[in-house]
Amino acid sequence: MHNGPVTVCSVLSTLRESGVECDLFGGWAEELLGLCPPRDHADIDLVYRGADFGAIDALLASKGADIDEVTGKRFRHKRAFRFNGVICEILLVEDWQHQPFTLFWGDIHFAWNPPFLHPHAVHLMDQPVSVVHADNLRAYRAGFKSLQNHRWFDPKSRIP
Repeated sequence: MHNGPVTVCSVLSTLRESGVECDLFGGWAEELLGLCPPRDHADIDLVYRGADFGAIDALLASKGADIDEVTGKRFRHKRAFRFNGVICEILLVEDWQHQPFTLFWGDIHFAWNPPFLHPHAVHLMDQPVSVVHADNLRAYRAGFKSLQNHRWFDPKSRIP
């Protein structure tokens, strides 16, 4: 399946229908907020606001028809799945109503700026979509290298 607006809306709808609310993040959010020009996207980045990945893990364990977990991307701060062939990555954001943060790799505290979300839903194919605030998208992009992405390849970083 092509990673276009239809796929983004389908992913968000499927998650919502399963009882999981996620917000759009990464390149798609940047594009919808006008922070970058339209372009091809390799994946769909999302955030899940919660204390843990309990709801996400339950959904992934249910092995829904459209969702297939990518176990190689199961970390303290992230989960991933394929949705009809398109990789979707979900980042955990804790304490999002007060001092939102993500604990990368279990030991790198990344503080998000309040408000965490863009103040209004952005429309994609006539559907309202919740997106991460532009300030947070910029801050994440600027600090990405400091989050030690080389740990992707460290087996000790993975959660069974």
